Amino acid sequence: MLRTLVAAVAAGLVLVGCGSAGSKVASDPITTEPITTEPTTAPTTAPTTAPTVGTYPDFAPEDYAYTLTVSCFCADIGAPVRVTVVDDEVADAVYTKDGRGVDKGTEAPDYRRLTIDDVIAAANDTGATRVDVEWPPGQDFPTSVYVDQDELIIDEEIGYGVSDVVVG
Repeated sequence: MLRTLVAAVAAGLVLVGCGSAGSKVASDPITTEPITTEPTTAPTTAPTTAPTVGTYPDFAPEDYAYTLTVSCFCADIGAPVRVTVVDDEVADAVYTKDGRGVDKGTEAPDYRRLTIDDVIAAANDTGATRVDVEWPPGQDFPTSVYVDQDELIIDEEIGYGVSDVVVG
């Protein structure tokens, strides 16, 4: 049964990989008639203007508050922190929920006192093995950044979640 499943998946991958830049042709498994679909959008030749690792812009506001969630192999894993930034410096950082080893309302340690620019700096880490960034179009900050410094080292990956940003 496993061999049949693997063969079916492999056959499906071969069909997906076939074709040209224009129409895609496959066979209907019931009638064996060819099925042709045209692309829904024309391919573009212009380069994308979306930022890439190393080119994400700084967050312009200097006074704001936001919720930071850090995912890592840390003592306080997953406990969100409400960070208040004044004059581009962290003025306050407090846990918003109980977490492993932390209580709601307690001050967060220095390694959780990050500005949005600190999170963007992680997104711009060109020396990391892998950097994944979710940055919605038209938004001034990323919603998540994941950094794996070295694929050969376990437990050093770190992710940042940014939400509930209030400027002013």
